[in-house]
Amino acid sequence: MQAIETVNLSKSYDGQTRALDDLSLDIPEGTVFSLLGPNGSGKTTTVRLLNGILTPTTGQATLFGLSVRNEVTRIHAMSGVMTETAQSYENLSGDENLFFFGRMHSLSEAEIQKRADRLLDFFTLTSDRHRKVRIYSTGMKRRLLLAIAMLHKPRLLFLDEPTSGLDPEAARNVNDLIRRLAIEEKVTAFLCTHQLRYAQEICDKFGFLSSGRLIACGTMPELQARCHGALTLNVRGEGIPADLAPEPVGEGLWRFRVDGDSEADNLIRRIVSGGGRVFEARQARMNLEDLYFAFQAEARHE
Repeated sequence: MQAIETVNLSKSYDGQTRALDDLSLDIPEGTVFSLLGPNGSGKTTTVRLLNGILTPTTGQATLFGLSVRNEVTRIHAMSGVMTETAQSYENLSGDENLFFFGRMHSLSEAEIQKRADRLLDFFTLTSDRHRKVRIYSTGMKRRLLLAIAMLHKPRLLFLDEPTSGLDPEAARNVNDLIRRLAIEEKVTAFLCTHQLRYAQEICDKFGFLSSGRLIACGTMPELQARCHGALTLNVRGEGIPADLAPEPVGEGLWRFRVDGDSEADNLIRRIVSGGGRVFEARQARMNLEDLYFAFQAEARHE
């Protein structure tokens, strides 16, 4: 089942320039998806359209078959949202915040208590649950916001920089929780982040935005297959023949673009037969950061 589906989704704030231009996406249920792009590329606009906060200028979007145009209340009920600028009520305690938001989702006091106990324990906030949020550290406030977003057991999570302000252990725990929710409970996560290594670690599928346009979308293997030079042969050696056009990447380190095992084998043989010495050779595929910048550069030159 498709958790999120958009068809030519567009948004213009002034009637002339499109902040989002003909976005078409299919995100299956249980996917951890990351939307990546520079500031101003349309990430926040996309999330606001999918949440029903903004109305599309043109195009359609559905969440589990519900239209963002006329079924916003039902969409809100099934979604958990934490934006980078989200705030809780700082004059309330952590516990009081959870009860407030729980009641907004029509949960009973018993349900809120049970879920709050579990989430506060997971986010190591149990001992601070009765303290005012205004005296929480930045990391504690972020953990509380995550607990609020997950309190009502949403089918869909919208998370903007979810590990920002967290220490490494807390960030790892959040990553593990998101993956576990996706695998065990089919919760779909829609992430916006500038941390490309973090996105590669946790996500199944990626979308790259540039100036409001989706310039690439897919899994890592799909994106690598689309990108010229996504596979390289990295060689540590000496006397590498210049006619092989090696790309120097450090002292005694060279990189070649290859199409696969056969070409890699041929290159190594040519290095040796040409008088070079190979101490180490390893094939490597572009990581998410490499792919992101390659597609962004391609988009700028179109």
